[in-house]
Amino acid sequence: MENNLPNNDQDLILAIEVGEKIESGSSFSDLKNPFIDLLVEYKVNELSTIRITPSLTNLIWSNIQSKIQKQSAIIYPLHRRSKKLNWASAAVIFIAVFLGIYWSSIQPNYELLAASDSTIKLVTLDDGSEIILRPYTRLYHKNKRNYSLEGEAFFNVVTNPNSPFSVVGNYGIVKVLGTKFNFSTWGNTDIVYLEEGKIVFKSNLNDNDELILSPGQSSQIKEGQIDLLSYTSGEQFIDWISDTLIFNGNTPNEVINEINQHYGVTINIDQLEDNSKIKGSLKLESLNQTLDDLGLVLGGTFKKISNKKYEFISIE
Repeated sequence: MENNLPNNDQDLILAIEVGEKIESGSSFSDLKNPFIDLLVEYKVNELSTIRITPSLTNLIWSNIQSKIQKQSAIIYPLHRRSKKLNWASAAVIFIAVFLGIYWSSIQPNYELLAASDSTIKLVTLDDGSEIILRPYTRLYHKNKRNYSLEGEAFFNVVTNPNSPFSVVGNYGIVKVLGTKFNFSTWGNTDIVYLEEGKIVFKSNLNDNDELILSPGQSSQIKEGQIDLLSYTSGEQFIDWISDTLIFNGNTPNEVINEINQHYGVTINIDQLEDNSKIKGSLKLESLNQTLDDLGLVLGGTFKKISNKKYEFISIE
């Protein structure tokens, strides 16, 4: 059964006209349509104030995908498509228009300031603040003292009451005046640990979700939820600076996520059957040595399957 709209349907006509504009690269304003004019006006007056970081785009698409997966799919065979646009094609064009206008307005305006590659890197900012980047970490700068982080870093921020310092992660943002803190954005979780001073840790998606941390406290944002962590020692948050990992009841997945970040690799542990929590410490030497030591703890070995990809093999 065909689900075509009538040929004189105004939405269908507009969809066809929009499609022609997309193909020709012409301005949407030529359509003289109040709805399109409203979108363009919204682009100019509203979206220019939105701050989007390179890493936040992954969260946006993840949320979109989760919404889509909740809807039942309707499949239309190719051989039943009409030469004229049916309602599904019109919907696709409208989605393309919305996304096109949206993304053209919120392209990341952060510039790459520093990248650590395979080694720890010290970055000194113009105001004297110092940042220690963990391996495979990227630090982006927007303006004044506004930054974005992909990976993990320890911040020693110089106090300036007239210029607050902020760092945006995947899911949250840290705001301070002057302090020392560690911030990580890997493993589908943003985690901040405060060593000195005071910070505000808030969600990127909900301005009402925020916590004020005191020295020794830590917090995470995971799956949209912000929580205080119950760790009694900050040692395990800054252990990587001395090339060591300290575990205090971490799951194997948490351990693997941290090793993935530190060495810039991807490790599959699907064959691991024992998911008991891990306590102790692990020296971060070469990747091979680290994997050999971790293999002894997990009861197996790690096999390289391709460039920077490894797989855990259980030993019975």
